[in-house]
Amino acid sequence: MANRSKSVLPAALVERLARLKPNKGTDSGQELKEVLDELAQLPPESIVRASNEIATSARLGRWLSRNAPMRVVPRGRFSFSLPLSWKVFAFDRIKDDPPSERDLLKINPDYAWLFLFHPNGHIREAALRHINTPPRSPFFLSALAWRLNDWVGQVRQAARHCIERIGAGLSPEVAAETGLYLLSRRLIWGRWRDEAQTLSLILAREDVIAAIADRLRTRTNGPMAACLRNALQHPGIDRHLPALAARAIQPSVRAIAYQCLISGKAPWPIGYEWIWVDRVYGLRRRIPKLETRELQRDHAAATYVADGLRDKSAFVRKIVADAMIVARSDLPDERHLVALIANDPNPAVRSRADFMLRHPPSQGAVP
Repeated sequence: MANRSKSVLPAALVERLARLKPNKGTDSGQELKEVLDELAQLPPESIVRASNEIATSARLGRWLSRNAPMRVVPRGRFSFSLPLSWKVFAFDRIKDDPPSERDLLKINPDYAWLFLFHPNGHIREAALRHINTPPRSPFFLSALAWRLNDWVGQVRQAARHCIERIGAGLSPEVAAETGLYLLSRRLIWGRWRDEAQTLSLILAREDVIAAIADRLRTRTNGPMAACLRNALQHPGIDRHLPALAARAIQPSVRAIAYQCLISGKAPWPIGYEWIWVDRVYGLRRRIPKLETRELQRDHAAATYVADGLRDKSAFVRKIVADAMIVARSDLPDERHLVALIANDPNPAVRSRADFMLRHPPSQGAVP
């Protein structure tokens, strides 16, 4: 059983999973429903660790135990005229096994959500083929995405077909809540290839992007800046950038939004690449590799610079000032903008104004 001190599953859920028994009775269906309801409450980012803990706690793959009780049944052809010493051979001893996982999927399709965590790839694939309704929570959508990254190719393909089958009915709230976690998994989970595109098509939906943008604007904690950086690959996020720049709670989100609006470009990570630090000593460093696209803006860069230089966060003002230096050629009235930060209380921001005063635009100097 999983280590309780480090478990992502509540202790009560671990015990409930351990008591779950495979049978054909109505009580089994109710027990399964209660287990799935509790699993649905788990956060989507717990899927990797929870996957192993669920399989271990529920003893999936060991329901057909060698220690199952035995039954003695008569053979089909039995002759009472046989000698007594022979009659023992006229009976068969068979195990009273519970129904197999495939039988359970036919009896109650809800078992498919539990068998997504089964250690046997054939059962995971069968479970994915039995899912015909959208997941009820972000955790189960995260479970389907985890199967897109399965180590078995046939399971990955079954997961892709499953998401294509149910994706249209997926709630934007469920997709957005899961998307905050899954946007960054694209570069971290290494087994999937084209399967990840199936998930991207859902996250790129207009209603899902709107729900993601709302979370980026209102969340007070979590890596929302990284989520925004990954969401920039979807053009649908462009129309939400002004609101994020003006009203996002986290300064890092506002800073990235202003960077994009001022530069007119949306960069997002697509992997990593190595750069040399010192070829003589063989020292190199891995840095993110970015893809960039043009974005549509409602106003000129100078408008966003002026708004950003009035931001209450010194961090945001510094980032905006850096973006202002890069975009100097697009600013018709630079003196007015420099005056906004010449007396800024933060020395890092004032240093940007000092640089621009010492290096007029005609010199084309960039730090």
